[in-house]
Amino acid sequence: MKQLLMVTLSVFALLQLACYKDKGNYDYNVPAAPQVTNLDSLYGIPVGDTLVIKPTVTSANPDAKFGYTWRISLPKQFRDTTFSGYPFKFFFNLDADTYTVRLTLTDSSNGMSYFKEFKIQGLTQFTKGTLVLSQEGGKGQLSFVKPDSTVLPRIYQALHGTDLPGKPSQIIDLILQNYNPTPALGYWITCNETDDGGVHLNTNTLLQMKTLRQNFFTVPPAAKPGYLETSSAGVLRGVINSKLYIGAWQTYYGSTIYGYFGEPALGDYELYDRVAFNIAPYFVGYEKKLKKFVVFTNMGAVAYIGDGYQVTNTTAFDPKNVQLDLLHFQQINDNNCYAFGKAADGTLYELKFTPKFMGIVQVDPLYKRAFPQPALITANTKWAGSNSEEFYFTSGDKIYRYNPTNKDLKPLTTDFGGKAVTMIKLADDDNTLIAGVDGTVYFLDVSVGKNGEVFRKYTGIPGSPVDVTVKK
Repeated sequence: MKQLLMVTLSVFALLQLACYKDKGNYDYNVPAAPQVTNLDSLYGIPVGDTLVIKPTVTSANPDAKFGYTWRISLPKQFRDTTFSGYPFKFFFNLDADTYTVRLTLTDSSNGMSYFKEFKIQGLTQFTKGTLVLSQEGGKGQLSFVKPDSTVLPRIYQALHGTDLPGKPSQIIDLILQNYNPTPALGYWITCNETDDGGVHLNTNTLLQMKTLRQNFFTVPPAAKPGYLETSSAGVLRGVINSKLYIGAWQTYYGSTIYGYFGEPALGDYELYDRVAFNIAPYFVGYEKKLKKFVVFTNMGAVAYIGDGYQVTNTTAFDPKNVQLDLLHFQQINDNNCYAFGKAADGTLYELKFTPKFMGIVQVDPLYKRAFPQPALITANTKWAGSNSEEFYFTSGDKIYRYNPTNKDLKPLTTDFGGKAVTMIKLADDDNTLIAGVDGTVYFLDVSVGKNGEVFRKYTGIPGSPVDVTVKK
């Protein structure tokens, strides 16, 4: 037994010595990757056309011989399509969307594979341009402006053989953030004249996919929208039937039920049209019947907690007892909230407060004061707040810029020919103000040092514009 042990130890020692002395040369020369040129990151191709791509591949390896494999990912169909050969030649018969393509270069001289990715985007005449929602007589109209400024008026009517309902309100472009390539989830057009207050349109064809009532798991007898917006998940959220709704986002975006509404946040409340949505786990609304600010928590599911929040002080005003009929309500940069509203005696007030989440929701009232020029505010006034905490509002045929910090209030320079301004909307990181008057949409420069100079306009719009969205 001792002899066996000695032999084993001796063998182990020799192995250790051998490993210690082995300073073998294990250098491995990785072949230089080939250079790929003439390959863009994005290719646009009209639906029904053939896309041909001929990249140039060079290599320092004189023996290199490359094979080409192209894989197109089709996430909505849960599959890929793959083909080989050079060049890339593909008849585009897919939905007008954006797809990722992976090129695999395989060098048969050494078995090495290399990868490059690019995207292809199916195009229609509606892929890029400007949608304009307008009120013409008693009907809503949707028009499309091509990148060359050609106006296709009443395009919804032309495609569907009918007009939109009256009292059109919004165009909401559903955008799924932080997802590449960005999927085309469609537009929502909302109207306030009927009990089915919206239509969901395909982004690239503008054909109707469903109505607002059909966007519920359980179809309600009526769906009257307030102010709606797209969440970061690319679903609608906002006020419908005076209740708070958020579309279902917990499934795959290509699912037929993605974005559907379930039950609203439960509770006895009637909301003002607009809600402040925060990145933090709470939302702020205004109870229009009791005339006070209310909050919702969002800990995986939205819950109404009403006025069960903490108030730092009531010196400026009591957010649980506001007693104003709101005209506009907006939160800026997930920070300060502004509200403009009329008291029972007709006085127009401006309120500012800061909500915070500190394990509980806390509201810090900052001020309540009379608006500096209330005579400028009419029943038809439209509002738009910027991230710099400046506000734009309409008054007849003029647009005013108002800075609450210094109470500076002055008109923009644009002359609208005496026509009433029917819409305003900020765009391009608040450097552009889009305005509408009967028959025309204006793009105004409101960047630093500018006061609303016109740099583009579209004429031939049927009726009075109420909302605009630009697809670049």
